Amino acid sequence: MDENQLNILFSNGILVDSSIKDVNISDIDGLINSLKENNVGFLDINTFHKLYDGETSTDSSVEIIKNYEGEISEAKPANWVNYFNDRFNRLKMILMSKDRSGLLSLANIKNMPQSSDVKSIVMVSSVSISPVKKYTVMDIEDNTGSYKAIITNSNQEILEDQVVIINGRKYNDAIFVKDITFPDIQMKEKVKQEIDDAFILFLSDIHVGSKLFVEDAFEKFVKWINGGIPEYSNIAKLVKFIVLNGDLIDGIGVYPDQEKELAITDLKGQYDKLYKFLDRIPKNIKIILSQGNHDATHIAEPQPKLDKTFAENLYKLKNAVFLSNPYQVNLIVGKSKINLLSYHGFSITYYANKIPKYTKMDAEDIENIMKIQLKSRHLAPSHGSTQLMPLPRDYLVIEETPDIYATGHIHKTLASIYKGTVLINSSCWQYQTSYQKKYGMNPDVAKIPVVNMRDKSFQILDFLGDKVQIYKKGLKEG
Repeated sequence: MDENQLNILFSNGILVDSSIKDVNISDIDGLINSLKENNVGFLDINTFHKLYDGETSTDSSVEIIKNYEGEISEAKPANWVNYFNDRFNRLKMILMSKDRSGLLSLANIKNMPQSSDVKSIVMVSSVSISPVKKYTVMDIEDNTGSYKAIITNSNQEILEDQVVIINGRKYNDAIFVKDITFPDIQMKEKVKQEIDDAFILFLSDIHVGSKLFVEDAFEKFVKWINGGIPEYSNIAKLVKFIVLNGDLIDGIGVYPDQEKELAITDLKGQYDKLYKFLDRIPKNIKIILSQGNHDATHIAEPQPKLDKTFAENLYKLKNAVFLSNPYQVNLIVGKSKINLLSYHGFSITYYANKIPKYTKMDAEDIENIMKIQLKSRHLAPSHGSTQLMPLPRDYLVIEETPDIYATGHIHKTLASIYKGTVLINSSCWQYQTSYQKKYGMNPDVAKIPVVNMRDKSFQILDFLGDKVQIYKKGLKEG
């Protein structure tokens, strides 16, 4: 809002709150007429969005496919057995939809003669490398028993607890594997939706409450989404959804000596500050909030939606949708929809440490780990890659192939594509912490991946510099 518009409002007897200063108003006369018709003499951001921006005139909605509702379970042996049986059986059904011919149980394979060709759906319980010939030796199991399998091709990447089809030949009470079939996602064709341009923004790891929170950059984002910055304003005015993928606040006691780096030392205060930013986002934009390991919730996954005890003010946002970590939804605009799978991404760190070639944790490494997750049809395929709650149903199984798979957590930014599924890893909004510096982690800061719902094209916007600009690093066209 420029000075001339402010003077016009004042001359019409309308007082203006500072929350409205960054809003771009194209029709000042229409706004004044709306205010007078509704007997409003004080203009703040909420009043503006309600009367002028069309709070209820949105054509976007969220259809929930998978969302953890908060049920709990004890870590008893029987519950773990049921949990892994559920995972195995659901992934088995996915594999059988790809290839069900000639499948045998391990119990049947044990009774078959030597040199028999065999094929079975199994869970890999352990993986080791033979010190002599560098073969990969696996312990495998199914509902009928366990067995040994040996892979002579050292280039084959296999992880503990993956569920796969192994095809090979039986020799000396082991299966020598010829090939392995993974559950893997289906190919998603790039079909243009019957809509005009409509954009989804992906943010995560905002870390409000930290002294290292880049408040000026986040303030710039809020100004931009309200039309107050000219660069890429054509995108800002067509945003339909903002996905906030966990670590919304910095939390308390998450890493050693964190209290020295906190500007706000209580959880409620951190969420309240986040609310003051989000409350200024246009109300015709849906904001989807989920949580991560820094938020006020239990670490074990799945994690429930934000707790009202700490985030009470956020629940006042009429355009907010609160979901679990992970979740899967359809984002709908008109008659068109995009299937989004969202996961904060805690398990990614495990695989970066576990697999030597991914230890750099650059954009390419993160992309490859995300591909492993999709190929495994599980967000944390190896037990120990994240803390889990042994529920009767494994919420981390990927049953539906998404159009977009979005993560965060690593403080790097990435936009790529795999088999027609767009891969997004959001950056952070926090400068390097002492903990990150200790481990040589250099974050990407204030970068926002943007996906166009019309054709799934994507780009990354950078809010850290003087101007909003395109960020090329981490961007990989499919």
